[in-house]
Amino acid sequence: MYKVIVFDLDGTLLSSKNKITKYTQQVIDILRTKKKLYFILATGRHYIDAIKIKDILKINSFMITSNGAKIYDLNNKLIFSDTLNDNIASVLCQIVYQEPDIITHIHQNDQWYINNQNIKNRFLPDYSLLKYQYFHPNFLVYKNISKIFFTSYNHQKLYILRKKIIDLFQKNVCINFSDSACLEITSEKSSKGYGLQLISHLLKISLDNFIAFGDGMNDKDMLTIVGKSYIMKNADINLKNSCPHIEIIDSNDNNGVAECLYNLFIRKQNIV
Repeated sequence: MYKVIVFDLDGTLLSSKNKITKYTQQVIDILRTKKKLYFILATGRHYIDAIKIKDILKINSFMITSNGAKIYDLNNKLIFSDTLNDNIASVLCQIVYQEPDIITHIHQNDQWYINNQNIKNRFLPDYSLLKYQYFHPNFLVYKNISKIFFTSYNHQKLYILRKKIIDLFQKNVCINFSDSACLEITSEKSSKGYGLQLISHLLKISLDNFIAFGDGMNDKDMLTIVGKSYIMKNADINLKNSCPHIEIIDSNDNNGVAECLYNLFIRKQNIV
């Protein structure tokens, strides 16, 4: 029987309007009050954004944030933290700084830095509760950077950038597309999958008793180590192709996660 439920946020638990739907809230409320379950929010978002979603859901949950660079326990206490190597961070922050078709984003402590806000590069000012600031490579201190990510609607340029970063740093970074327009880089130790392993050890609950939902390539490592996993209908085609054995459920805009949970935990067990 599943004891731990793991949610990716964007493209999975959240609708495309960046909201928790009423139905999703209702289902989670039932699970929160009627079932003895643990919840985990596993997201590329910053801790400040994750805790806001946690509060909206009214759940006591672990949080894997910044793609595993920061992990928090049920009491919002930081239990794992890792940052990019200073020299690697310096290179990444400058690698496409002058590229007009790509935005460079930096999560450093509680700050969000960008190099431009061209909407054509998929700049999302409502993406975060953090207030962005502009950075210049000559004046940024390259310490305590948990995540660097690049956004653009020019997917080809992002794929070229991904190859360049891999060639430069190979296994010294963890690099994934959270979706086709967002390339994310953390340290080699940071991933959602590692976060689940850490929490599994703390809870003394086997990963076989975890159930996880995701939609991006940054979810792949966690989806492939748990007892049961689901991929969203709206997920990255690369994730679907690389995990053909994982069941696909309805989209985030059609309450795919909530409907799946209702069928698993409420309808079958006649919980009201």
